Amino acid sequence: MQIFEDYKLGRTDDAVQIDNRKLNHIAITKMAQQCKRTIEIISRELDPPFFDTEEFVEACKKMILANRNARLRIIVFEPQAIIARGHRLLNLAGTLSSFFEFRKPDQEYSNFNEALFITDSTGYVHRKNTERFEGIVNFNDKRQSRYLLQKFDDIWEKSATDSNMRQLHI
Repeated sequence: MQIFEDYKLGRTDDAVQIDNRKLNHIAITKMAQQCKRTIEIISRELDPPFFDTEEFVEACKKMILANRNARLRIIVFEPQAIIARGHRLLNLAGTLSSFFEFRKPDQEYSNFNEALFITDSTGYVHRKNTERFEGIVNFNDKRQSRYLLQKFDDIWEKSATDSNMRQLHI
């Protein structure tokens, strides 16, 4: 599948509607591979089809090793399920823990059901319903990325480190 093959983070400003698992996976992977500084994620269970893949974890590792100021901030709603199942990203976070921060949102956000993936405050994948694959992808929309990042930061500020995640030295 050639979609997103020529898309460049910070350059390609086409908003693309996506509607299936494969397109989500490709968009997230391509963005992560081009990311230089920051990744923010909101996910109920750290979506294994997208974030528990060798390609995604390698992209994160490459970003971290290339930039000592790289940062991954991740909000998860079900940390116990992620830990019980295992996850490649948790393994990476265990070895490079100073670059990762995981939080569990406050009870106030228990009904929040969106999925967000934001890279370098520039590109994003946004799904309004975590149970569905419909969403919007844009590799270069700083305005919308800032709006989504503000939503992320609002939840982040009211979130706390989960004791289950802390046990992993994350």
